[in-house]
Amino acid sequence: MGRPAPRKSSLAGSTPVTPPAEAAPADSAPQAPATPTAEGPPAAPAPEKKSKYPPKVSFYQDPADTARVRGAILHTQVAEGTRSLSDFINNAVMVEVQRLEAKYNGGHPFPGVGARGLPQGRPMGR
Repeated sequence: MGRPAPRKSSLAGSTPVTPPAEAAPADSAPQAPATPTAEGPPAAPAPEKKSKYPPKVSFYQDPADTARVRGAILHTQVAEGTRSLSDFINNAVMVEVQRLEAKYNGGHPFPGVGARGLPQGRPMGR
């Protein structure tokens, strides 16, 4: 028994100018058209994998301010019921979001924006 013959690549002989010919399906059943139909709304994106933890958000902060935040948490944990840095920051941010919604949006929530929905990089002119 010898070595099996190598399989031929489906890309063999193709170039960017002449793409590979599509192979005919083994079974001759008619195929549905690949074009989308006008029936119903487009399919929703696949649901994200459920995690034990919420998505992580990061930001830049002066180290001295970060130390003050940690100090505030440590010295008020029992009195305020703050369990972690994440809990503290989330509560503080949501208080500010509610203030902005009340001031600029009649107390209604602003529409959500995705992770890449905000301008990226350093602001112009700085």
